[in-house]
Amino acid sequence: MKQILKKESFIFFIASFLFIFYLWGILLVPFHPDESTQIYVSQDFFDIIDDPRSLAMTPGTELSPRDVYRALDAPLARYLIGLTRFIIKKPGLAANWNWSDDWNGNLANGAYPSPSLLFTARFLPTLLIPFSICFFYFTARKLIPKLPAVIASLFLGLNPLVLLHCRRAMAESALLFGVTFFLWTVTQDKIRLPLVGFGLAIAVNSKQTAAALIPVGIIAVCLQPDDSHRLRNMLARVGLFGAIFGITSFLLNPFYWRAPVEAIYLSYKERSLLLQMHAADHLSGFKINLVTLVYSLVFNLFISPPIPAEVGNFLTATFPSAQRYFSIFPHLWGRSLFAGSLQITIILGSIYVLFKRYSHYDSRLQRKLLLLSLSTLFLIIIILFTPPIPWQRYVIPLLPLAAFWLGYGLIPINDSLVNPLRGKLKYPTILIQK
Repeated sequence: MKQILKKESFIFFIASFLFIFYLWGILLVPFHPDESTQIYVSQDFFDIIDDPRSLAMTPGTELSPRDVYRALDAPLARYLIGLTRFIIKKPGLAANWNWSDDWNGNLANGAYPSPSLLFTARFLPTLLIPFSICFFYFTARKLIPKLPAVIASLFLGLNPLVLLHCRRAMAESALLFGVTFFLWTVTQDKIRLPLVGFGLAIAVNSKQTAAALIPVGIIAVCLQPDDSHRLRNMLARVGLFGAIFGITSFLLNPFYWRAPVEAIYLSYKERSLLLQMHAADHLSGFKINLVTLVYSLVFNLFISPPIPAEVGNFLTATFPSAQRYFSIFPHLWGRSLFAGSLQITIILGSIYVLFKRYSHYDSRLQRKLLLLSLSTLFLIIIILFTPPIPWQRYVIPLLPLAAFWLGYGLIPINDSLVNPLRGKLKYPTILIQK
């Protein structure tokens, strides 16, 4: 491990340089009202330190406004914000954002964070991005040569969707980190059950979308290399994996401590109701079918410019900041029909490369590619159908996998550049390039 870190140490310099860039533009990122909500409920971190049981749901009592958010949202984003506030002793917001009020009304009520509070709230989510890049690179490097892995890592780290959505005081940065960390755990040569269970817990407790990766975790712990695949052993590994995931998730959610079954059911009901309301508000008059859902996913993932807001309530107030933000080239690069089509073409080409080379890989490499393929498939399914609302930031968990398959599709080009003779070989570059 030490030799690998030393050999690939340049990725840490790249990530550090990118972090400086992220920090430079952190306050240029257009404000999203959900950031106010996350800052408001970050008080949970302080309550956990003082009296964690005060966050638990009490059966038969009416939910407080903060209880509703505990039932609806995964907790890690508000904990990250609360931790930063706790360290520097920064007070939070006096009020939550009120979507039914206008911009000036929310300002008057104290729901808009000051620049210093906004920087504080965005700092730890932004800090997670370089770590996500490093985990992604070390995952990719096990499967593809160095040059495509570096290109894929830069594609992820400088992706305009990451620069916008993951530098906010919201869930997307923790989700990106959780997904890349989880993918790193399941592509190790030797699977470590505690790491896989913990990585999945981090992803799911960042945002519920990552629950799509649960079957991948189960398959990963069942198909451990150089281990017995007897049913009893596999069930034992799945049980340990599930216990680590469940215990970690339970500890991160004090809302469930007092009455876990009732609280989980209540969370499901509240989440379903919210999705129904969003669908009624934003999909009214639109014909939703598989074709339109796939089109919106592809459009949001590769083509559309970064979208600073999903609804138009406050676009007039945020327009000047959005205009300043998008005047900077890295915040918009690669987001066009031509560039997106090129990315899609390379990724589709990776399917052909995988088909031609898969049978020549050893069993370890086949297992890792299978797990990444299943991760891609399951995330696509959950993003398409749960919920069927084509908001751009919902595609964030797919970005690391899109970046990987883009890098994988570049393997033939890498082969022709590094050594033209390798194009005649019947086995992949990754098996001969160390």
